[in-house]
Amino acid sequence: MSASEVHYNFIESWFCKKKVDDIKYRRFSEQLDSTTLGVGLCPPLSLSSYSFRGTSNVTDDDGFTSSSNDSLPQLVNNKNVQKSTGSLRRDNMDEFLSWAFFGVDYATVESDTNMNEALGQFYTILQSKAGLQFEPGRNTLFTPRWFTFERVQSLYRPFGVYAAMALMQFTANCVLYIMGFRQYTCEKGLRYWHRSATRQQQHHSPFLFFHGIAPGGHVPYLPMVLLGLLRGERSSHRDIFFFENKPVSYSLCFDALSEEDTVHGVLEAIHQHLDSYQVNNLMLCGHSFGSCQLTWMINSPQLKSRVRSMILLDPVSILLHEPDVVVNFLYTRNPDHEDSYNGKPGSLIGKLIRFFNETKIHLVASSELFVEYYLRRNFAWYNSELWLEDIPLDVKVLVCLAKNDEIANAKKIERELSRLGKSRNNIQTMVWEKVGHAHCISNPDRWSEICDAMINMEQ
Repeated sequence: MSASEVHYNFIESWFCKKKVDDIKYRRFSEQLDSTTLGVGLCPPLSLSSYSFRGTSNVTDDDGFTSSSNDSLPQLVNNKNVQKSTGSLRRDNMDEFLSWAFFGVDYATVESDTNMNEALGQFYTILQSKAGLQFEPGRNTLFTPRWFTFERVQSLYRPFGVYAAMALMQFTANCVLYIMGFRQYTCEKGLRYWHRSATRQQQHHSPFLFFHGIAPGGHVPYLPMVLLGLLRGERSSHRDIFFFENKPVSYSLCFDALSEEDTVHGVLEAIHQHLDSYQVNNLMLCGHSFGSCQLTWMINSPQLKSRVRSMILLDPVSILLHEPDVVVNFLYTRNPDHEDSYNGKPGSLIGKLIRFFNETKIHLVASSELFVEYYLRRNFAWYNSELWLEDIPLDVKVLVCLAKNDEIANAKKIERELSRLGKSRNNIQTMVWEKVGHAHCISNPDRWSEICDAMINMEQ
């Protein structure tokens, strides 16, 4: 495959594509076919020749273009996809590049001289560096995955679900209070729990934890952190911070903090509670979406020099420019991922396990109203990719990956880490075989492995 084909395939992967004769998308309740496992979230028995069809445009009253329920992503045969869909054209690329680089539609770019000039330069670069040219016109069978322009696609929950989550959070917060933690709210609105070290030891860095998208926010992570990663004296000898992110915690909250406000809140918190030595020796830990917040920290000039170590658990921020995370979380699974939970790629058991995990993620996380709203309206994804080269060489990094992660593409991330391994000896990788996303949260054996690695990082 030539370099231009590689570049084109990457760009095309950011589009939904469909065949003219595609059947309608089956509703979520109809997706499990126990005989063939060949529709919806669970892929057909032969993965190698399948990809996903796209969405049709629907414009709501607010002017947002979205995909209708009858044309959500669906599996189609790749052997004939080029014949049936053709190639991307200039109008398709105008729409995609306007959204990807400016966050606006093409009409806005066209009316702005500076943006329109920059768009022309993009095409010059694509032609000179990648050897790509696009014919005039539009291919109506391609639609960009511009998820921030699409309607919020949520499954509504009864109020009782949120009441139960609030009760769970209240109970956990009471436990935290009994354990000596106190809750604070920063000037910009960032909320966090903090407990001071009972006995200061300089080789124990303050621990700052950022949770992922989960019911209850930080609550499901408390056993992992307090009984696993920071067990025993490792907990009492350091300051501990749990930072909250309400819109992704099953809270009735549409208000989201920006990256700047989040960084400002973290700076305010550490200056309020830590001394001059501690404030310059931070250990950051983030799971899943929390790795994006770690990216904001490492990109901040005020915080970057204060970080001494980072723990990335199931990170989605690495290679975020690849479409895998967006497709797997907001649309449907990537067909390139293997179902090898029992060691045999493409096996029936692997498919069932992956289907169960993907269904769990869909029902628990990606279809929740406030999570959907946050990701589609308030998440600046282009500011949240963690470029490993941007991490200072004196910062020790631990990256923990689940081999069969249903959201991030662990294989690509592992390959990227291997590529950087020769030039950067500050990055350690831990890969867990035959497990999926968030497996580490509930597995004490994984807690011990991470804890041992953290001890080595602090020595």
